[in-house]
Amino acid sequence: MTESYAHPGRWNDAFLNETSQHGDTIAEMALTSMLRDGEIGRIEEAFAKLNTNDHIPSQEIFPSLSAFCSATHHLPDHVDLSRIARAEQLFIANAFPIVLILLSKSLPEGYSAPNLSIVLNLSGNLRKHPYHRLLSVLQMVLNVASIGGFEHGGSAIVTAQKVRLLHAGIRHIVNERMPDYRERFGVPVNLEDMLATVMGFSYLVIIGMRTMHCRLRPEEEEDVLYLWRVFALLCGIHPPGEATSMAWIPDSVDDAGRFYTAYARRHYVAASENPDGVALTQSNLSMLRDMLPTWLRVLGFGIAPRMYMQHLVGIEGCRRVGVAPLPGHRVLKTFLELIPYVLYRISRFNSISEQGPRVHRHHVISRVLFQHLIDNAFGHAVTFTVPVSIKDFHKMV
Repeated sequence: MTESYAHPGRWNDAFLNETSQHGDTIAEMALTSMLRDGEIGRIEEAFAKLNTNDHIPSQEIFPSLSAFCSATHHLPDHVDLSRIARAEQLFIANAFPIVLILLSKSLPEGYSAPNLSIVLNLSGNLRKHPYHRLLSVLQMVLNVASIGGFEHGGSAIVTAQKVRLLHAGIRHIVNERMPDYRERFGVPVNLEDMLATVMGFSYLVIIGMRTMHCRLRPEEEEDVLYLWRVFALLCGIHPPGEATSMAWIPDSVDDAGRFYTAYARRHYVAASENPDGVALTQSNLSMLRDMLPTWLRVLGFGIAPRMYMQHLVGIEGCRRVGVAPLPGHRVLKTFLELIPYVLYRISRFNSISEQGPRVHRHHVISRVLFQHLIDNAFGHAVTFTVPVSIKDFHKMV
């Protein structure tokens, strides 16, 4: 079953203003119940149960979560699992450049919006410890895009449930700590912001793949977006009372582009108006440089993360998050070509794929940057929790 909701001017201010006034009622009710019943202290145990069981947690174990889990663990009948399976295979084939794009494009783009960066920087710890932010992103993407994630009890479905509860906790904190937030930006972690974040993991990745000439075929791009459209629906992005409707989610890559253009126009600001976004971006860049092997930094390749960010986000986009443009665009492009070529000629990186010389150059630099991190992420999964105080938010990092 295919649904089409796109129409000219769909993502206008009136419509997006409405989405910015909606949070996630069912998740907030679950959080309220857990606080009232004294179960919030057992949330990590509840999440562990969600990880290990493919059935609804019983009334006897976590009664406050029963209604929430019952309402959120099913896929709508119209979901096309064959398209999702194709997208999962595409993720496996392109995992390393996707990770590079997420860190060099998706996150900095999000930091351009103070309504997002203020919340992310609320405790100060994500700025001081960007490694955890990276691990959280990779863990979430891995859970959503891994094989079988959308099957009954799969990791994508469970992750969506955890994300909804986590966001409910963040709304609780922001409402208490930042009483002026709602007047400035709408409901904390509202549906407009959530949709922009999901599009950052999908649409911006697709655009980044084009920029790096790791281009997917048009039908493959649509399949990748489709997987994240379904995840957006599982995260509660839908009209009130219509839990199976995708009417508030872009229905094609072109439509996603129209949404993101509207979102950027509404929320992106200059660096001088967004100190939280600047701080988060600088921490992100420093972390990426630190992840490079020392010998590469000694040879001058420590500038590579900044080069990739400028290449993927653009000069104006970098300026928005306080990253000064590097001079010499032609030299920049030449250097970006040289980095993976040099690394590829080093014998110990020749085993990246049995495809040998056909491996795309950006797969090489991506693997050098993130192999160790991804290996650790597989062995040490990030623990999701639900913060209900600024102390909890701080401890998440």
